[in-house]
Amino acid sequence: MKLFSITLILIALLGLLAYTNPKLDNYDQFISQRITEETRKEKDPVAGVLGSLFGGFAANLMANQTVRKDYIFFSTYDASFGNEHLRAIGVLNNFYITESPESKRGK
Repeated sequence: MKLFSITLILIALLGLLAYTNPKLDNYDQFISQRITEETRKEKDPVAGVLGSLFGGFAANLMANQTVRKDYIFFSTYDASFGNEHLRAIGVLNNFYITESPESKRGK
């Protein structure tokens, strides 16, 4: 009975991971929100306005440059623009950035 319960829990967990694996459209929304947040942090009000106006366009452009690898339970996203890379993992309808252009500049 204990093995049956553990098996059911494991199947339910894997089903939840597969169901909440984010799609490329979700990634586009995530990037748009991230661009908007980053431009709001700028002290220059012009940069904030430009980020708000063109954030969606830039996010769409980045999403078109992104390669998504679907592993059923999670996905990886790799975007290249010039010699800059942005890598993220999507799991449970969330995105976690593993490599960003800012992280390389700090090294």
